[in-house]
Amino acid sequence: MINLVYKIEHKPEKLVVEYNMFMDDSDPSHANYATVKLDGKQQQKVLTFESRELEIGEISLLQNVKQFVVIGLEHIFSGYDHILFVISLLFGARTIRHILSLVTAFTIAHSITLALATFNIVQLPSRFVESAIALSIIYVALINIFNKDSKHQPWLAFGFGLIHGFGFAGILSEMRLDSNHMAMSLLSFNIGIEIGQLVIVSLAFPLILWIRKLRYRPIQWVIPSTSAAILAFGLVWFIQRAF
Repeated sequence: MINLVYKIEHKPEKLVVEYNMFMDDSDPSHANYATVKLDGKQQQKVLTFESRELEIGEISLLQNVKQFVVIGLEHIFSGYDHILFVISLLFGARTIRHILSLVTAFTIAHSITLALATFNIVQLPSRFVESAIALSIIYVALINIFNKDSKHQPWLAFGFGLIHGFGFAGILSEMRLDSNHMAMSLLSFNIGIEIGQLVIVSLAFPLILWIRKLRYRPIQWVIPSTSAAILAFGLVWFIQRAF
């Protein structure tokens, strides 16, 4: 975190801050969190690869909520490990009611640890968290491969959801959010994650149900083959993160 202090004699009619320091052009997902205090008022802005300017007085509460919802969406769609874990859970779901129970359990769990980590109540080493996320993918993929009729239980989604929540919290922890707006930013970020998660489930689960109904022998190998590919990704991620 860097604190920059500037003294000005008169309040400007318009002040635009352009941020390019430490912005890694090779990583479009990179984001920085800025807090600007001027004339007793405070304003926050998430500076990203696409949005590098902050105009004082421009950001409203609604806009602040929107930017964290977008960050949540980008985080879930760029987090391939989280996506593969959710898809692995879907392979072990049988009905709409069942998938709702799995998604609800996963959501409650990761929301708990996301809040605990963001408010610095519980902190775990990032290497441990990322390695555990990879292990969760490996575990569920193995179940899907060796027991194709397995029915995943909500407790499984809840248990691994606790680990994934710490993973979600990583980007917010790096931003060092202002305590006065942390709750709203956290809620908005989590809403973005949930929206992204619902999109993934809405697209993937109907396709999985359709594949299960088909009786063509080659089609019956789609889910086991996909699970094997997910297992391979999980193993690679675990080796990279643990060692």
